[in-house]
Amino acid sequence: MNQSANHLPLAGQVAIVTGAGRGIGAAVAQLLAASGTKVAINDINPDRAERTAAAIRAEGGEAAAIVADISNKFQCSHLVDSTRREWGRLDILINNAAIKPSSSILKTDEFEWQRVMDVNLKGTFFMSQLVGRVMADENQARGGVIINVGSKAGVIEPLVNHAAYAASKAGVVGFTRECAREFANYGIRVHAVTPDEPADAATVAQTILSLCTNPDSPLIV
Repeated sequence: MNQSANHLPLAGQVAIVTGAGRGIGAAVAQLLAASGTKVAINDINPDRAERTAAAIRAEGGEAAAIVADISNKFQCSHLVDSTRREWGRLDILINNAAIKPSSSILKTDEFEWQRVMDVNLKGTFFMSQLVGRVMADENQARGGVIINVGSKAGVIEPLVNHAAYAASKAGVVGFTRECAREFANYGIRVHAVTPDEPADAATVAQTILSLCTNPDSPLIV
């Protein structure tokens, strides 16, 4: 982070990245931080969250690890409130947290199916609703950006033994369309990325950074 902070593309902005303890979430958080963003690192695992936050701080960025299970609305509220207390604003939300258990349809039990929907889809709804309310109330001049991480498995490509995951990601894409339509009234841009399976974390992170910085970005990429 040698570039002057004032000249970075997202200087002064604040982001929440869910599921940022590893993989795509960690790559996104680190790239946002390198672009001037102060990042709330969310993960259900405190050690993973702190490792990502520490890596960002070691490079001169600002990050805070915040543990929360995004399938629980009260914990989502804790995540949003903690971020606002830390930095006083909220500009970007990356809904990345997801689980991906492998099971055939014939062997998937109700608990597994429901847990996937709770984390991957309901968590995206909870966070988008809570952050959307903050952005609509407080960001009238500057709006905000919400990016939901989907998957090609939920759009055009089959993924063997991952029916629950594919269904949840299809729901994320559909939710994104409706969220974008409604939130546009408040100057909030909403996008979905649908990476390949398996995804290249660095490539997805670059795509998400482009969506954050380009107001003319497509709805779904």
